[in-house]
Amino acid sequence: MNEYLNKNTESKLIALGNKRYYRTWILTVAWILFVLVAFLLFMIKNQRSFFEIRSYILLVFCVLPFFPFSTHKILFSRSFYATVAYAVHSVQFDSLKSAKVERVAVLEVTYKKDSGKEFTVVYKKNNFLMKGLHYDEGDRVFFVRGLKYPFEFPICNGKERTCPICGNTIEAEETACKRCRLDFSKLY
Repeated sequence: MNEYLNKNTESKLIALGNKRYYRTWILTVAWILFVLVAFLLFMIKNQRSFFEIRSYILLVFCVLPFFPFSTHKILFSRSFYATVAYAVHSVQFDSLKSAKVERVAVLEVTYKKDSGKEFTVVYKKNNFLMKGLHYDEGDRVFFVRGLKYPFEFPICNGKERTCPICGNTIEAEETACKRCRLDFSKLY
């Protein structure tokens, strides 16, 4: 079994990840500047004091919508190789809705880095990976900084794979992702 991708494929994946990584940084900085300028204009127009704490509550409410995008997972990630230690489909009790308990199916995948450190990633019910695709113990993956999902390799004939950008399931005979249009033939 090949432990690492060939250098050409690895460099193309890293270039793809870097493109998304830098785009995320630019959007993050643009959003922060937009919120700060809007806040300053609001404070000046309404003649509010910059020394009142309650004036900054508005700033917090402007910044909060940005956090659900999980940009920190892209901005502070690194590229590394790992092996699937084990994957478990389970059901969690997520929330209580008027005395009715809502159950959410999750896929917990534990990866082992080449350094020996293990970590677990939880994929929720609405995630693309929950549509039947599962990782098998011993599968080799490459986490790329800037991409949302690990790139599984080697690609076996007849096996579905996951798009590293959007997580969509790609059939064995398809060469491009139907959702984000990533062309896998250009990666090899």
